[in-house]
Amino acid sequence: MEKKQESIKLVNQLFGEGFKLLYGLPESLVIEQQAHPGLVLNWGDKVRMFVQMASRFGAKRAGFIFEKETVDEASIVEALLESGFKHFSSSVEVYRDLHDLPMPEVSLDWLSLDSSGLADEEFKKYWGQSMSFSANQQSTLSLDEHLQSVRAELGESWRSACRVFFEKDVPIGVTIPHIEPGTYEEGRLFYFGILPEARGRGLGPVLHAQSLHMLMGLGASYYVGSTHQANRKMQKVFLKNGCTVKRNTETYYIYL
Repeated sequence: MEKKQESIKLVNQLFGEGFKLLYGLPESLVIEQQAHPGLVLNWGDKVRMFVQMASRFGAKRAGFIFEKETVDEASIVEALLESGFKHFSSSVEVYRDLHDLPMPEVSLDWLSLDSSGLADEEFKKYWGQSMSFSANQQSTLSLDEHLQSVRAELGESWRSACRVFFEKDVPIGVTIPHIEPGTYEEGRLFYFGILPEARGRGLGPVLHAQSLHMLMGLGASYYVGSTHQANRKMQKVFLKNGCTVKRNTETYYIYL
């Protein structure tokens, strides 16, 4: 906990309140732009200091997510490339107010890692299957590393967040709903995906809508989601469930 608080403090000192830290040690430390920052000078020095901090804390990779076409975009990209970062993905971020969320047409059964009927190895297997042949950029992390990131970012509630949808006892999808750390009402899905055998049946909007209701049950008043620009199917799911495009972002990583 002390390391987490120290890293958050250092990021705030480096980049200001317009950025937040996604804490996923030991797998990753990622900076995400939240709002248009004020005047930021010496991007190169700040990025180098962030990499040094991530290395000192033992992170396997450091990441930087920023809004596309922001005023400082050219300076940010130059600083990231100079420090050895590589471009990972271009994404679309969406928003939905949950106060007027309609009841889902269908509600399917699900189990979480808190449930007696879902073991860790089973969840990792279903998660891996749902990632396969995805339109999103392929992750370089192993499933164990992904699960460690969930544990690090979500804290004590991580097991209850890891959920699998079932249809007649057959797994069909994976969702990880949670309240964004550092907020009280922002709902996010750490991951959402359909298993290959269940694709092509129109289940995406159904399971996504049920996931939004899960977020409401956790206390979320609004939802922030994202997907890679190449994932047109997920973007259609967002639109069908009443989400609006909030912004476009770029993600860069460096492996330490």
